Amino acid sequence: MLKAVFASKDKEYVSAWLDFVQGSSFGAAMRFTAFSQWESFQEYMHEHEGQEPPDLVIAEPEFLNPWLESMGESPGVPWLLLSEGHEEVEEDKRLMKYQPLPALLDTVLNASRQPRRKKVHRPGQQTLSIGVVSASGGSGKTAVALHMAKQLGLAGYAVLYLNLETLDSVLPFLEKGLSRSVQRVPDAETGLSRLLYDLKVGRKESGKHGQVTTQASSNGLDGYVLRHDGLKADVFWPLSNRKELLQMSCEDTTGLVHYLSASGQYDVLILDGDSGWDERSRGILKAADALIWLVEDDLSAMHRWGQWLAHAERTEPDLFERVLDRARFVVNKYRESVVNTVPRTELQLDAVLPYIPSWKQLHQEEVLLSSPIFQREVKRLCAMLVQDGEDDLKQTGRIHKGDGRA
Repeated sequence: MLKAVFASKDKEYVSAWLDFVQGSSFGAAMRFTAFSQWESFQEYMHEHEGQEPPDLVIAEPEFLNPWLESMGESPGVPWLLLSEGHEEVEEDKRLMKYQPLPALLDTVLNASRQPRRKKVHRPGQQTLSIGVVSASGGSGKTAVALHMAKQLGLAGYAVLYLNLETLDSVLPFLEKGLSRSVQRVPDAETGLSRLLYDLKVGRKESGKHGQVTTQASSNGLDGYVLRHDGLKADVFWPLSNRKELLQMSCEDTTGLVHYLSASGQYDVLILDGDSGWDERSRGILKAADALIWLVEDDLSAMHRWGQWLAHAERTEPDLFERVLDRARFVVNKYRESVVNTVPRTELQLDAVLPYIPSWKQLHQEEVLLSSPIFQREVKRLCAMLVQDGEDDLKQTGRIHKGDGRA
């Protein structure tokens, strides 16, 4: 049972909060102890210090600040500031007072919940593959994937960006910046197509995944990839033949990712595919070491997210568990608050990425790749997955928790 302390001078607000919790579906699993006077709050917290502390403290500044001062820098209990928007506090610690009570409750649940342990890449490990995925089209996967590739490239990592969308949306933003790092390779535009073919031939001849038997393999991936200077990463020229992508199986996709990882040429792979349940998307979900799962704050997107999870849990429970263990759930196009509830109570939103109005009228690649606000938040997102001595990724500050607060 969740045990929380709620402190506000507004007795009517406290009463409304308690009535809502008691009448909600979580009422049996939550116990709130409420206070409207500082002295009673102080006495209660002092009595429970070092014994059975609450799972969470939610309090207005008049209660919270004196308590934090008395406890020092590490109170040992998660807390949220019940705020009207004027206080200087980190966003992931702020609970806006005047918003729908269901949204308030979602934030409380996520603040008190112990998150799953997520895999984090550390120095000395092999290539880290990161899949940028979603259950909804138009969630901004490609923009996020490109920005992650650029930020990791700027931080000194060797990065490869792999786009496996059926109808790629990336070429208009990459075409001008595509250039070979050393010299032009005449058939560079067919690199991904040739590599997929070589992998199939190698698999048939050896009976193993990730085998390339052509002469090009002697130079690793250099004969297949192009350097994109603006992205600070290597890329494949997008496939022109849609049939090749449509024929890619889950096995083909996992084999490709494993081969790219095993090549040893890259620190990080950024994997970008379609939304939904197609073979390539399933391959990315299975092969990626970590996942950035994007969701938009609208009712239909939350519903699709829930549908995907329910289908995976029913049909591929092992994949379902692996996704939950490796995924960071991120609200993209965030606009000051998250108003829709997540589809499952055990889910936690790990970060938010801001809405960039200027991207509605993109006309050049520099606009997409040069938003300072978006770059800053993506850098923090990368730091959730990569722990390194690089200052650019280590100075992460706070990670915005976008679950239901304003």
